[in-house]
Amino acid sequence: MYGAKPVWLLIALMAVATAFALSAARLTVAWTSNLTLPALLCVLFGLGQYFRYGRQRPDLHAICDIALQIVLVLLLGALLTYAATAANFPYRDADLHRLDQIMGLDRTVYLDLFRAHPWLNDIVAVAYLTLLPQFAIVPVMLLAAGKTTRAHSLLFAIGIALLLTSMVATFVPAVSAFYYLDVAPSGLAALSLDFQALLRTIEALRSGALQAIRLDDLQGLITFPSFHTAGGLLLAWAAFAVPYVRWVGLGLNAALIAATPVVGAHYFVDLMGGAAVAAVAILAATKFYPRARTAAPSPGASDEAMSPSAH
Repeated sequence: MYGAKPVWLLIALMAVATAFALSAARLTVAWTSNLTLPALLCVLFGLGQYFRYGRQRPDLHAICDIALQIVLVLLLGALLTYAATAANFPYRDADLHRLDQIMGLDRTVYLDLFRAHPWLNDIVAVAYLTLLPQFAIVPVMLLAAGKTTRAHSLLFAIGIALLLTSMVATFVPAVSAFYYLDVAPSGLAALSLDFQALLRTIEALRSGALQAIRLDDLQGLITFPSFHTAGGLLLAWAAFAVPYVRWVGLGLNAALIAATPVVGAHYFVDLMGGAAVAAVAILAATKFYPRARTAAPSPGASDEAMSPSAH
């Protein structure tokens, strides 16, 4: 089975799971808080239909279709993380820190390395911020390179990763290594304004004080497993199919993952959890998209040409 159908089926599953999870958590979505988002969805859908049935431009229709899918996958995944946080299971920061200690991984030593080399800290900090832009750029790049199957398999894998991340985080909630190890002992005064806002959101969800999710202020709430790690691995895997960006993708996402304990304030075990999520997501994607197992088809051939159906 190739083409967009598995991705649309996964999006439908995510929509059902999101509706159920939000209902169980007694959360609603304030759609009017960001009218740009539903407008964007409508525009992408409308353009996609126009280029499919009107102008009949398969290339432009594919771009609109992919763009619509990635917005929906990321939106539904973000909403699922809010429902996961609202489940209010006991924090597991102590357990996550203990696992780091058992493995002999010292966060202080790691942070000192970046403090001693500010230029290195700047590089990984910038790389960390490229996750969302890459989610938009890499699928379109794959389409342009004729890797249609790999583009769809990437979206499928991202959806699976978000589902798994939310499921695990429901039962293993944590604030962050930064708060648990560095700030909590000295009090909230040491927190940045951004982190104070994040902590307020987490606590409001867990207490039930926050009942309406604003789309103009979606935040990354999950500590374990690290979705930045999972996403970076998925993007590196997808980009590896295009020879002229293969090593750029690997280097950029290696820096992104290296930044997660620093910029993302993750425990090292969070990265391992994210890697496990990425591995399962890739296995699932290659199950539905067998062509995605191959880094590159024969010269001159595209995924589209090899697949029996594009949609």
